[in-house]
Amino acid sequence: MDNDLLVSKMGTIERCCKRARDEYEKDPTTFVGDITRQDAATLNVIRAWEAAVEMGDYVLGNLDLGPARDEREVIALLVEHGWIDAALAEDLKRTGEFCRAEWDYQAAPLPALVTIIKRGLDEFDAYARALLAGATQAQGRAQAPAPAQSGAAAGAGAAAGDPAI
Repeated sequence: MDNDLLVSKMGTIERCCKRARDEYEKDPTTFVGDITRQDAATLNVIRAWEAAVEMGDYVLGNLDLGPARDEREVIALLVEHGWIDAALAEDLKRTGEFCRAEWDYQAAPLPALVTIIKRGLDEFDAYARALLAGATQAQGRAQAPAPAQSGAAAGAGAAAGDPAI
């Protein structure tokens, strides 16, 4: 697995989260009335979510952990295979619900955006770090040489008539 893609997506997530926070933190008291800043924050939350899903898809695809039909299943499969914990997955799924509401042209509530900015963006960082760490470990296991067997043990599993290994 090429970790460069994961590192790139992690950088995208970091930039998007920073931008969403910056838009809110310019002045939290005026954020409610400033649709331009709300839009910028919303788009950056959505971009972070998309990058997170793409990271998960990449991991699942490279390790043959099962095809995901949608972004919810990406998160569920990562939990099932031990890449992220269930509590983190639930937090991410809430952010995903917000993003889906935006994609479906529904008015996602402003308090949900503010909550994501104040508390939910940290989950993206934890998620990205977990996937990168897991991929690094998986890559290390894949590159490790197989343990050598002694002469008698090496031939013990061979069927009669198999050529010598």
